[in-house]
Amino acid sequence: MFVDRKAIGTPQRVGRALLVASIVVLCVLGGRFAESRSDGGVEPVSFDREIRPVLAGMCLRCHGGVRELAGLHLGDPTRASAPDGKGRIAIVPGESEASELMHRITAPAGKRMPPDGEPLSPRQVEAFRRWIDQGAHWTDLWSLTPLASIRTPTVRATAWARTPMDRIVLAGLERVGLGPAPEADAATLLRRLSLDLIGLPPSVAQLDAFLADREPGAYERVVNELLASPRFGERWARPWLDLARYADTQGYEKDGRRTIWAYRDWLIRALNEDMPYDRLVTAQIAGDLLPDATDDDRIATAFHRNTLTNTEGGTDNEEFRMAAVFDRVAVTWTGLLGTTFHCAQCHSHPYDAFTQEDYYRFVAFFDQTADADRDDESPTITVRSPGFRERSEETTTVPVMRDLPEGERRVTHFLERGSLKKPKHEVTPDTPACMPPFPADAPRNRLGLARWMTSPTNPLFARVGANRVWETIFGRGIVESVEDFGSQGTWPGDRALIDHLALRFVQLNFSTKALVREIVLSSTYRQSSSSGRESQERDPDNRLLSRSPRYRLEAEAIRDSALAVSGLLSDRMYGPSVMPPQPEGVWSIVYSDDRWSVSEGEDRYRRGIYTFWRRSSPHPALIAFDAPSRETCTPRRSRSNSPLAALVTMNDPAMIEAAQALAAAVANLPTEGRGAQADRTRLATLLRRTLFREARATELDLLSALLDDERDRFSGDRAAATAMAGRDDPNLAAWTSVASVILNLDEFLSRA
Repeated sequence: MFVDRKAIGTPQRVGRALLVASIVVLCVLGGRFAESRSDGGVEPVSFDREIRPVLAGMCLRCHGGVRELAGLHLGDPTRASAPDGKGRIAIVPGESEASELMHRITAPAGKRMPPDGEPLSPRQVEAFRRWIDQGAHWTDLWSLTPLASIRTPTVRATAWARTPMDRIVLAGLERVGLGPAPEADAATLLRRLSLDLIGLPPSVAQLDAFLADREPGAYERVVNELLASPRFGERWARPWLDLARYADTQGYEKDGRRTIWAYRDWLIRALNEDMPYDRLVTAQIAGDLLPDATDDDRIATAFHRNTLTNTEGGTDNEEFRMAAVFDRVAVTWTGLLGTTFHCAQCHSHPYDAFTQEDYYRFVAFFDQTADADRDDESPTITVRSPGFRERSEETTTVPVMRDLPEGERRVTHFLERGSLKKPKHEVTPDTPACMPPFPADAPRNRLGLARWMTSPTNPLFARVGANRVWETIFGRGIVESVEDFGSQGTWPGDRALIDHLALRFVQLNFSTKALVREIVLSSTYRQSSSSGRESQERDPDNRLLSRSPRYRLEAEAIRDSALAVSGLLSDRMYGPSVMPPQPEGVWSIVYSDDRWSVSEGEDRYRRGIYTFWRRSSPHPALIAFDAPSRETCTPRRSRSNSPLAALVTMNDPAMIEAAQALAAAVANLPTEGRGAQADRTRLATLLRRTLFREARATELDLLSALLDDERDRFSGDRAAATAMAGRDDPNLAAWTSVASVILNLDEFLSRA
């Protein structure tokens, strides 16, 4: 049975007063202290809500998996209840007065625990006393409890709830006296759906068709069309590439090129074909070991060939081979199981129930692959290019995983403090003791490991997968720390909601498209992002989902959207990565003679997912909008707000070219009327093409004034006009300036 060894809190040293205040808030929200029940008994203490946070925040830094001062480990119930060398017992279940823990947390200054900072509050002390007297029961962490059916709650606004998911959300709102926001208007819903499902805004023609469709089921038909679009795979592959630390270079100082785009293409195809999530993961972990493995199965294993490779002279190949193995372990747990398992590389996990022995037994699964730290990236397979299922004579190679033959198998050792120079005893492949057991009939290799990971008995797999789908749509996971479902991670915003979605994911046979469809058809998804005063006051961070979230688009989607509304975006898919324009000299920091060669023709305007990714110098426009370097697994991107981002949207060549194309499309549109009236008509067209709504009179007034001012400016400065419009045309330059302003609007850069 799982026994958790860490708790919600922060491992870093923070201000003690702030930490204690946070813990008190958790306790107040999560449980009641010494409250009488209606049956005359005493309310049981919640270990998860009242005890675990205090242990993690105030005790485990000294009495956990890293430091065990006085030989005491307060993350392990067996050890916490065992006598020390002097016969003292920290926790005696049922007897708080006999428990040394109680004596120490109530002792006077100088002997009191914790030794520094604020002491436990009277409420916290009383919670520990009651918990021990009630038997000191330790419970499994919520994320590792088996999935079970969720009883759909009773709600008052039954007409609003379209799905069981809606009833769960609505019940949470009604508990605090809130109701959901009104449904968003049709144009907003179409843009939201298009951005969420395919990563691109709709066209004006699509908008007109949707608004004109008055037949029942219009919304559902649009959802189905978007799910069937080949653009779906391009949009949903983006988060996977961050998980897979996908890049077109090897990393480290030289950062030489790596030909691995075939993996990216496989991923896009697999998502478009709605490969079941468990099969998708199995292929990436162990596709080469599947019975009758195909080339596609082997290409999938490039997921774990995206590790950094150091080809600098004088390096130790074995050292960097093991660095790659450790990286694969970290990616498997962080990206796919939402756990900071890699913390146990040098010592037992300080907060979770993972021992260092567990860690090296898991390492053994990945220690038998044939790849080493070498220049040729072997083993590889050869595929056709640019689309390896299309007719083409050109071929390329892609690095893949392959196990060593039986006679060349390595021996894996437990490494003291994680040092290669301190191997101790041998270990064999196995999974952590605190998790469900390894299948008895499964081979002790990566394929068996994939079976264990994707098994219905592994509650982390479905929860983490469903949470990532939610995070991709709503911008924030139900468990916000998508990379950490352990006790140091954030508590789920709604435990019933994450468990319901995880169970539905399993019931839907791990169909990502089916789960996405279920979410976007809900009333929860269809809410307006506008909020009233009550919603802002009672749900300021929108954790109760009292409205639709509004957030800035991802880096790739910002560029793609600008190219799409301007008509420049290429719909070409697959093949080698491309190099759209970037500022001169960016690659001067690269330690090689490699050069950024700007792609010509339609390759200049392809989607961001196909942009060449250099780890030591990613495209600056993507970095400005928080894209990672992809040197390590990145389960979620941050969203910052800096002047650099605005400088990109105003000056990046892709944004300028999009503005020029927009200007050319509307500047000379035939209209009724002349002069100012014609300008207002064209401006209204420009706004509808970019923001998918009708223009407001005040907006037309402002934009008309800007247009007139820019015409005057560019008429007097023909060089500036040429620089803005690409040719000596002051009128076109003025329209380009206006189009650029619209492409810089928060409304254009955000999903609402």
